[in-house]
Formats: sequence, C-alpha cells, structure tokens
Amino acid sequence: MYMILPCILFLLIICSFLMIWRRKCITRKICCMPIPEKLKKLNELTHPFGFEYLLSQDIFTSCEDAWQRDLGYCWFYDRHAAAFGMVLDCETIYFDYEGCTWLIELWKGQYGINIGAEIGIYRADSLVPRNQRHSTLFHTVPDEDLPFFEYTLYRGDTPLYRIAKRHWWLTGFRMGEYSEPGDLFLRVSITFPSTEMQVAFVKGLIGRNYTPEEICIHRQEVSFNLTVPHTRQPRKKRPVRAAYSQWKNRIFLRLYCHVTKHFCLTLDKLLYLYEYLPFAFRHMLHIRSSRRTRRLKFRQGRHLRRKKSGRGRRHVC
Repeated sequence: MYMILPCILFLLIICSFLMIWRRKCITRKICCMPIPEKLKKLNELTHPFGFEYLLSQDIFTSCEDAWQRDLGYCWFYDRHAAAFGMVLDCETIYFDYEGCTWLIELWKGQYGINIGAEIGIYRADSLVPRNQRHSTLFHTVPDEDLPFFEYTLYRGDTPLYRIAKRHWWLTGFRMGEYSEPGDLFLRVSITFPSTEMQVAFVKGLIGRNYTPEEICIHRQEVSFNLTVPHTRQPRKKRPVRAAYSQWKNRIFLRLYCHVTKHFCLTLDKLLYLYEYLPFAFRHMLHIRSSRRTRRLKFRQGRHLRRKKSGRGRRHVC
C-alpha cells in the first residue's frame, strides 16, 4: 500500500511533463508554419462542416456548396436554437413572388463560443397562408434567383466585420467572443435579381412593421438596419433556457481562451486545438451540427403529421 501511492504520484508527474513537452512541441510547430500553409490546412479541416476561414476578417463563413443547403429552413430551428447554445435575435421577412412564398431571414447573436450573424433566402413550393408559415418547410433557391447580400455586424458603435457575396446563406462567425443578442446590430443591404422581386420584398418589410423611413431603396438594392427585431422572438418564450445556454457559453468560452491563450489569431488557436485536443476542435466547428438539424427536422415532420390528422396546435403568425 505504501508503494502504490508513490508510484501513482510518480506516474502523474511523468504524465504532466509529457503533456507540457507535447504542448510546447505543438506550439513550436504551429509558429513555424507559413500562413498560406495554415490557411490551406484549416480550410481542408473545416470544409466538411460547411465553413471556410477568412483571414482578412478573422471569421468563419459558410461555403456555397455547404451540405446545409439541402436542409432548407423551418421555424422549428429557431424555436429550439437556445437548447443547443444558440441564443439569437431573428427576423423573418415573408413575401409572395412568382406564385410562391419566399422568406429572407436574418439572425444575430451568440453561437456557442462564437458571436455572429446570418442572412438566408428560402422559398416554399407554393403560396403559403399566414397562419401556416410557422409549420412550412422552406427550401433554398437556385443560383439564378440568388440576391447579392451585404452586411456589417456591429457591437455597440464598433464594427466587427463586413461581408458581401451573392449567396443563399451568408454567414459570419467570430470565435472566442461573447455578446448578448441585444448588443449587436446589423446594417444590411440586399440587391435583388429583378425589380419585381425587390418590390415584393419591400412589401414584406412593411408587413413586418418597418416604416418607409427605415428602408432605403436604390434601383434593385434595399438597405435597412436590424437592431431590435420587429417580430416576436422564440428565445423570449423560454427565458430560463436562454439564460442557461448563455451561462454554459461563457464557461466554454473561458475554457477555450485558457487553453489557447498562447495564440492571438483564430487560425492558430484552432490548429493548436486540432493537434492538442482533436475532440475540442470538432466541437468548436459544430456551429450547426447535422445531428441537431436531423433532430429538429424529425420534430418538424412529426408536427406536420399531427397537424394533418387534426391533433396539432394552431400557430398564428
């Protein structure tokens, strides 16, 4: 018995020294890598998750061929977002165009240990009545109907990043920072492929209680700000869940900052995690994980089946 404890202590000391030596070796390896090689390696690692890293902005953004494109959008995603660490403000703007109901949605807030924003465009198969929009699955649109999105994310008066691209789901996530959704605001500009689509979208904005003074129109471009959403927020129906999610986000953020404290750029931090703690690296990239999305799609499908059989609740827009 007297020999066991010293042996355990000796093994613990040896393991500690090995961990310190391994950490120093990984740090030295990353510091010696040229930046182009780092970018290539990180984007190879993140592309299967549907994201790529932009060094100029120090953010992650969604790829045009991301696997999430096949999933579409349903209101159930926003309703259950807080349960998965995403505490967001969202703005859903519906409009009818070419015999279908379209949706452009904006999000801003905390995504786990990331702050960020998103804007996406979706389309239903036909015209959808107002009282059925929350139970409708919207699909992403083909490339020829995609608008040109541009937005700048601010925290208070400080601009965090600006991103612009013709896209179906334009995103930006800055890792290792924390903010409440109300502290962020978006300056948005959307250029539509046709004037008719732009007019329909403006009608949708006005239908969401945006005033003409809040909307700036120039040819086929529409600009507006998203500060306080004009629509009811799903997270406010479950404030305890949202507060608990933010509490967990702050804890994981402190752990992330502590482990990667020797580096400044997200590029170096994530490559360090990939080498040192691979499971933590995978967790960092699960901004929108496939398992959670499949679970939400299952719930949404079950809700639709119940509604068709007459047992579902009514959802009023």
